[in-house]
Amino acid sequence: MVGEPGIGKTRLLTEFAGRAEKNGLTVLRGRATEYEREMPYRAFEEAFDPFPTGDRLVLAREVRARLAAVSPAVLILDDLHWADPGSIELLAYLLRRPLPAERVLLVCAYRDRQAGVRLPAALAEAGPAAVPHTRLAVPPLALADAESLIGHRPGLRALHAESGGNPLYLEALAAQADRGAGGRHDLTGLLLGEIAQLPAPELLAAQSAAVLGDEFTPDDVAMVLDSPHTEALGRLAGRDLIRPAGSGRFRFRHPLLRRLVYERADPAWRMSAHRLAARELTLLNAPVREVAHHVSRTASRHDPNDLKTLMTAAREAVMTAPAAAIEWLTAALPLVGDLADPASVELRVLLARAYTFDGQLEAARAAMHELLPHLPIGSRGEVVAACAVVERLLGRYQESASLLSAEVGKGGQGAWLHRELATLRLQMGDVGGALSQISEAIAAATTPEDEAAAHSLLAFTAAYEGNPQPAEEAISHARGLADGLSDAAAMRELTCLSRLSWAELFLEQHADAERHVRRALALARPLGRSGILADVLTAAAQICGRTGRLAEAIAFGQEAEDVAHQSGSPTLLALVQAIHAESLAYVDLPRAVHLATRAGESVAGVEGWWSATTVCLSAQVMLVAGEPDRARWMLLGIGGGVGMPQCQPGYRPMWLESLAQAALGCDEVAWASAAANAALAAADALTLPAQRAFALRAQACVRAAEGDQHTAAALAEQAVGLFTDVAMRPQMARTLLMTAGCRTDPHHALASAKSIAVDIGATVMAEDAEREQRRLAARAPRRGELLTRRERQIAELAKTGMTSKEIATKLMLSSRTVDDHLAHAYRKLGVSSRAALAGVLT
Repeated sequence: MVGEPGIGKTRLLTEFAGRAEKNGLTVLRGRATEYEREMPYRAFEEAFDPFPTGDRLVLAREVRARLAAVSPAVLILDDLHWADPGSIELLAYLLRRPLPAERVLLVCAYRDRQAGVRLPAALAEAGPAAVPHTRLAVPPLALADAESLIGHRPGLRALHAESGGNPLYLEALAAQADRGAGGRHDLTGLLLGEIAQLPAPELLAAQSAAVLGDEFTPDDVAMVLDSPHTEALGRLAGRDLIRPAGSGRFRFRHPLLRRLVYERADPAWRMSAHRLAARELTLLNAPVREVAHHVSRTASRHDPNDLKTLMTAAREAVMTAPAAAIEWLTAALPLVGDLADPASVELRVLLARAYTFDGQLEAARAAMHELLPHLPIGSRGEVVAACAVVERLLGRYQESASLLSAEVGKGGQGAWLHRELATLRLQMGDVGGALSQISEAIAAATTPEDEAAAHSLLAFTAAYEGNPQPAEEAISHARGLADGLSDAAAMRELTCLSRLSWAELFLEQHADAERHVRRALALARPLGRSGILADVLTAAAQICGRTGRLAEAIAFGQEAEDVAHQSGSPTLLALVQAIHAESLAYVDLPRAVHLATRAGESVAGVEGWWSATTVCLSAQVMLVAGEPDRARWMLLGIGGGVGMPQCQPGYRPMWLESLAQAALGCDEVAWASAAANAALAAADALTLPAQRAFALRAQACVRAAEGDQHTAAALAEQAVGLFTDVAMRPQMARTLLMTAGCRTDPHHALASAKSIAVDIGATVMAEDAEREQRRLAARAPRRGELLTRRERQIAELAKTGMTSKEIATKLMLSSRTVDDHLAHAYRKLGVSSRAALAGVLT
């Protein structure tokens, strides 16, 4: 719900809430406020009292669970143009993970001209493929409605015209007319006219209330004024400047009134009022964030407790509400000296962390680059590491590598330096450089977890490169080291588990990969580090998805996406979304296409392993969705040609199989054959069952397109057997479905595919299998229907007597391509000449 100030959004919501409650619905209401925008989750606090605490994702899940528990429910969030970043992040989560529409209605009200950047971005989650929604712009009052509001009076039409139908403006004009006062007729001027009528005690009470917050009690006002002002508050209520808000609390009639009262107060008095409120709240043992809210508006070097309060509040908030921490630390910056002051360094390190946790990676990078020249070598390792990770998450691999190399050159030490450099080299495709840095990391390891992390990275690199024997040896060694670590040691360097699990996944050792990823997950969740947690969750999603536990895979994928949203890294989020889409395509194809499209667009023009993997996974989803031409060009573009030399060697047969299927979908059998042959050659080098199965499936589909059904069926059967060996049930079912047409008993193949699909919850594939069963049962295919679209097109022209050259000219093909297609058509139809085509094509 959108509209200008005073148009009646809040009044309309109040009426709506009353009717919803009468109809038996639970109604929860919250609102954001102008001067408390750094207070975390302020828009939700009133709706969920007591408000949950903890990690941001834990908190978001708790809010969603509470909403589900009281449904059917309406959640109303008002004045969201003033919402704090934490509230907007929580809103985005509820839109990404919506409860059923018939159980929960979410109402968001705001001024669209003041919505800023974050709020529209969050509301964009309610896109066509996500949450059904309606946008309501509150209209101005008609003349008849204006009469209902202020009564029939002389000059009603003129008042209505001047107000533009804005209720707040109309009431203020009517009040001015009733007082017989002149002066300004704009809304601000009218409201200031009301304030100007206040006697000094009432004005002071109003100003004190404006300092305190959106809602206040008589005791709160007395705390600031150091004396009771109950009568003054009563008179303010009588003038309708403040209204009861329930539970003995009051609030201003409209937020604009509060702003005018607050801003027109003497600045020196206002500062002293904030300081008095902070002092009294401290004596009452109020939460430090409430004290910090007032201190941040009047912080002074003359009171050493101000810096302590702001730092304490920021430390508490840095992981749960980092945007609030940024506000408080920014307010504290003038209280510290230059970077020679240890307190200044401590504050700026915390500020950089807060920027990172809030996903403001550019700001975090700037803060750390400001710090680094002032920190001595040997004591700045944590900042260098954090800065390098931020550069990498921003896709600036060369800058990150240069920063780390410079640190090594200046005498910086530590195995972590070489591991991070190795990771960057691998991202940039420099495998030799990565292996060299891993050797340095192994030599520099001083703790068991350092050694385990280095060997796990070695295993990851060998498996990524598709070197089975070295990878097996490295995995075996890394596994022994990682399994021997205590949880405390492993938690200090979680990559010893995460990279090991990825290496095992690449080598199709699913049981060991899952064992290590679940241990990593149990250790990573309490840390709140979005990068490592997203990595672990993504590995868990892919392991479960590829072994057919789709519900688990989707749950892990959703959580990984939520974590990646907090990271601020577009490339990390895109990779997570693409892996999530891989499993989601089995159950919700439109949503999977939506995610894959966003992921592919996010990494356009970005080099590196993450972006290449993102595009390949997204192309697979497009292929399943029936867009082979789009998938083909995505794969060719990122892979560097038909052989896809630029893609991950350990997964190259799988990517080449996707390219072959995309080419077949475009009736490009020659291209498909080239891709299938490249897939088989790559699989022979890898000796991995599933990768060989992908290559064999590509070969089977090409042979079927060429008319060699017997060979196709034999290759397909081998592929199914290999997928069975590594328990990749979704691919077993997909192979049966894709190759049913070339088998002697297609009914049995389709029934088996459907049975597996139903068992693993792959509803999209089950529906495809059932559709093919119905088609097969309805009629046997005519021989002409065995041809691809391009083969049929050329055969139809050939039967009219056109030569190959004439057909090639008409279709803008080469004569050789036309002859190849005709040869395939002859073989499929069992004929040997153009003259015979007319007899079999109907």
